[in-house]
Amino acid sequence: MNEINLAPDFIDRTIEAFARLARIFDAEHLPFIGMAVVPVLIWLYIFFRHKRENKLLTLAIFIAGMFAVIPIFIFQHEIARIEGMSGNLFTNVILTIALTGLWVGFYEETAKYWIVKSTGRHFFRNIDDAIIFSIVVALGFAFIENVLYFRSIWNNPTIDESIRWFYVTFRSLGSMLLHIFASGILGYYYGIAYFAKPVLKDKLAEGEHFILTRWIHRILHLKSETVFREEKILEGLLIAASLHAVFDFLMGMSQHYTDINSANAAKFWLLAAVPFLVGGFFLLTYLLDKKENHKNYGETCKNPECDILEKSSSMKNPTETRI
Repeated sequence: MNEINLAPDFIDRTIEAFARLARIFDAEHLPFIGMAVVPVLIWLYIFFRHKRENKLLTLAIFIAGMFAVIPIFIFQHEIARIEGMSGNLFTNVILTIALTGLWVGFYEETAKYWIVKSTGRHFFRNIDDAIIFSIVVALGFAFIENVLYFRSIWNNPTIDESIRWFYVTFRSLGSMLLHIFASGILGYYYGIAYFAKPVLKDKLAEGEHFILTRWIHRILHLKSETVFREEKILEGLLIAASLHAVFDFLMGMSQHYTDINSANAAKFWLLAAVPFLVGGFFLLTYLLDKKENHKNYGETCKNPECDILEKSSSMKNPTETRI
């Protein structure tokens, strides 16, 4: 009987999730929309000032990114239940915060990845496009998240006004940057996965070895590029979710010490996030500047090395890349 009721419950939650997203754009939220859109424009300028991306396409991807909150709205009851379960199972505050951060990080990064895969991939020309579209999706997600967050702190009478502006500044810089570089790094790995076959050929021609890919290929008899593709997607998700979890852990520890009135400890954990965010920003800019990311893999590879690799392919499957 429970299984029969799952479908109607899911449909009701989905309808409510879309309605909740629509309500964010009512008159009550307008001031918070204005506050949330400013950092979006700043971050777009930072990452796009040297790039000539189609503005309409960028806007469409950004709007699609806003819909990444829908799965969060639909399953927020399960998220809250799992967070509560972790608190009940573990009395250790540090372990509870760490596991909760990992779960939420994986959930959110998966939702943003799904949006990129469903929309932006049709416009990929190279790996750099996958990174850029992932950043735009992350900005759309973070925009909705910030609108809701700004409204919640402004309607909380216990928060001093100066502290409110501190929270706004930190969310605009810190939390939004976290979404940007976590999703951007995932976009890098998804771009490699999307162009798995030509990328794998290039890497092999450069003398790189993929031991794990080779063994999985031999054991499961899957195409080399298929194994390589799935490996890169999983690797990207794990890295993005782990980075997200580290940030959530730092914020969780800061909140914990704030709740027990230990201001110095709370500030320590908050400041510990600064070098983490700076490092993530520079890592993302490094990936964006890599020359191989700008190679148009959408075109047929005409390198002599590609011909050599093609000739070494299996006779049973001439399109398979041998490793």
